[in-house]
Amino acid sequence: MSPFGIVILTKDEELNLPKALASIAGRCPVVIVDSGSRDRTEAIAREGGAEFVYNRFEDYARQRNWALEQVQDRFAWIYFLDADEELTPALWEEIQRTIRRDDIDGAYVRWDVRILGKQMIRGEFKNAMMLRLMRPTIARFRRGINERVDDSSMRITLLKERMIHRDAKPLGELFKKHVEYARREALAYLDGLQNPQPRGKLNLRTKAGRVAVLRGIYNRMPLFVRPFVNYGRVMLLLGAWRDGVQGVIHAGMHALWYPMMIDLLIYEELLRRDGVLAREFAPRPARET
Repeated sequence: MSPFGIVILTKDEELNLPKALASIAGRCPVVIVDSGSRDRTEAIAREGGAEFVYNRFEDYARQRNWALEQVQDRFAWIYFLDADEELTPALWEEIQRTIRRDDIDGAYVRWDVRILGKQMIRGEFKNAMMLRLMRPTIARFRRGINERVDDSSMRITLLKERMIHRDAKPLGELFKKHVEYARREALAYLDGLQNPQPRGKLNLRTKAGRVAVLRGIYNRMPLFVRPFVNYGRVMLLLGAWRDGVQGVIHAGMHALWYPMMIDLLIYEELLRRDGVLAREFAPRPARET
């Protein structure tokens, strides 16, 4: 068994994958789990010495869990790196020190977000973190969209160094991604209305548990009000405006436009389920003269 490997999920990542692989610099095995790329992603992966495998995409949690099952007998530790992310030399050294510890099962890492060529110092990603370094025999993801590791039974830590997040794709591609993410978030919200999570499973002890509690509070806010609450939090409390035009643009896209789209899709689906849209668009008999 190798001590460490990196897993990257991809679909049409020919613009981002070269810099992600360059940041790894061949220092460990890389397994790329692709969900049907039609560009040069596979060629770039193989040219960079990465192993390339295909798995049909259902949702992000299932995709990551499938990847974990493929590598759990091969690597003692794995790091999930997205194609639009990069390791820094300092982060690599910290990862290597961390995986030599016997008292932890996983580690959270924060982002160094770059938007339109500018580093974001404030805003919602200032302290945002994800559990990316983990023992594959223990870690499993939950929630199909904006997935998180269930860390309730894991010994975890937080890395001091950050990984770089910068997307080489045009902003238009981000909007397309937001549309699909919003659709999945809307369905997750509606599923929560029908199948509410038992209160006993909510907790504040772990990072994943605290996120679930905050998500529950957010979901209890009125539709079309909560996006503005979120936008005010990011702009004013987290100071996104201090990052200049790029900070305001990013907050508008990610903290207002995207949540508003989720609420619009929820509202549309509620109208559809109540039969309102069916009545609205039902053929009407011609008036008698």
